[in-house]
Amino acid sequence: MADQILKLKDIEDFFFDITCHMLGYTTEEEMSKVRIAWQSDGAPSWKIDEDVVLLRVTPEDNRMARELNILYDTDETDLDNLKRKTGYARTHKINWTLYGPNSYDNADLLRSHIFANEYMVKFKKQNLFLVTDVPMPTRIPEFYNKQWWDRTDFSATFTESVIREAKVPFITGAEVIVLKNK
Repeated sequence: MADQILKLKDIEDFFFDITCHMLGYTTEEEMSKVRIAWQSDGAPSWKIDEDVVLLRVTPEDNRMARELNILYDTDETDLDNLKRKTGYARTHKINWTLYGPNSYDNADLLRSHIFANEYMVKFKKQNLFLVTDVPMPTRIPEFYNKQWWDRTDFSATFTESVIREAKVPFITGAEVIVLKNK
């Protein structure tokens, strides 16, 4: 039995690769401009004129994620157990925080690319599906160290279809006791 579910680290790695590809980053130096938020090593700093992307994957609660579909089926290879499949959806908000002189243009490029068929196919292979109500990037210059840093925030929501499988043993017998006049 195999579960169909992505680990959070796998989702982060996938969106790291997709972000680099969408921005046309191919060299190691360019790819170092895309960073997973909350990194545990390395210096998280950069210069005001550098284009940097911070990527954050946040699980999101919603009504759809609370519904479970449970299905029981026989297993021809295992006659002592039923096969239980539990299906549900998980929602992931992908947040990009972009800094640098091209932050707004890069965010707009990301927004444009997530709708492209090339990327929709890649999302589907990972069992991720774009919620197409994608807001515009928001430019929010940030005052830091007595300077205004160019910053743009952008996010998109994806739904992941999850299936978890387990064996459930059959009830093969029961003891029946009849008590008279009690």
